[in-house]
Amino acid sequence: MLLRQHGFLPVYYFPEDDVRTDLLVATGYTTTSPYKGTANYWHLDTGSRVARFAVWRYLRPKGGSPDTSGHYGFDWHSMDAWWEEDERILVHARDPFLRVDAVRSARSVRVEIAGRTVAETRRPVLLFETGLVTRCYVPEEDVQSGLFEPSATYTLCPYKGRARYHHVRIDGTRYKDVAWQYVRPLPVVAAIAGHLAFWNERADTTIFVDGKPLPDRGVRSAGEGSEMLQPWREFWGEPPPAAMKSRGIGTQIEAARPNGRAEGPPDDVMDLDVERAGGGPDDWQEQG
Repeated sequence: MLLRQHGFLPVYYFPEDDVRTDLLVATGYTTTSPYKGTANYWHLDTGSRVARFAVWRYLRPKGGSPDTSGHYGFDWHSMDAWWEEDERILVHARDPFLRVDAVRSARSVRVEIAGRTVAETRRPVLLFETGLVTRCYVPEEDVQSGLFEPSATYTLCPYKGRARYHHVRIDGTRYKDVAWQYVRPLPVVAAIAGHLAFWNERADTTIFVDGKPLPDRGVRSAGEGSEMLQPWREFWGEPPPAAMKSRGIGTQIEAARPNGRAEGPPDDVMDLDVERAGGGPDDWQEQG
């Protein structure tokens, strides 16, 4: 069962008959959802490893919510791997109602950082993702490569792949994680390979399309840098690097867990760096 809930990531629920309940160890831990009721938790003990508070179940779901009483949910990053058929998936369950398209364009795109042009092209790839703002991806050949420095920052996206980030240094000042790049994007967005995209939400960055600066995206209460999204997808955005944390991009509502859903292990059990990035540094490793 794939459960979709407004403002949260989709979650898989597995029928009790398909779960190795002999590996579950009961705990006294619970979480409460105003929509679904109280979730009870179990450790998952395989004999070689214990995933603490990683499995939950709504024994008595709240009236009006989907009947998940006969199903178990599993914390995504507490598991070693997830698969759809023979394809491994990362970050979270994919939403069948979302679509991503990478479209080649002849528009003029120019990027300024701190008033300095760092990229300019007439052959961008525009990335359209359901409910999100359009992103302009610039070919590597059309960026001022001498200004760019590699960053150790990475983020993962279940629809696009693994992104690495770049700093820009201008007149001795380093602007952290201003651009990202999918070196080996998933096939559906293969056209963005070899391209860089930039945050239009940053005060130090301006993106011009056909000679006109893109309008401010607007901000949420989280502050400068928040991405203006459609209400039903308000809390899902390009996974933000830590350098953008203060700008509010990707910030969840206060009631949400760092993993973007109501359920999950206690904060002191979760690896919050993994939760925010969408996975561990060894996940979805780039090859070549």
